[in-house]
Amino acid sequence: MKISNLGLFASALCIILCAVFLYWNPYSSIPPNSGTIKVFYTMLILPALVGIVASFLKNRILMCIVFVWSLPYGLYLSVASIPSIWNLFGVVLIVYIVSAVQMKPKKKKPS
Repeated sequence: MKISNLGLFASALCIILCAVFLYWNPYSSIPPNSGTIKVFYTMLILPALVGIVASFLKNRILMCIVFVWSLPYGLYLSVASIPSIWNLFGVVLIVYIVSAVQMKPKKKKPS
């Protein structure tokens, strides 16, 4: 079974960045409230987990869904404060779309 390494990399980086933001934020000593945690899990961590599945399945459409799902919050975090570690969310988005583009559709067997 072939795996999309780019998709795995982007998903793992997204999960790591979310964990740093939520639990070890170098820019704030105030812990995030429950609403922030819910948004991060729903809009960034959950799609990253789906991205891991899409990488194993080499499913282009699923990876595109992950990209679109993560786009609003990933884009906001990547441009809200320049320069910062959160700009890496932009890298995650770019790698999601590159991963989706490089996945080849399965060829149909001739009948």
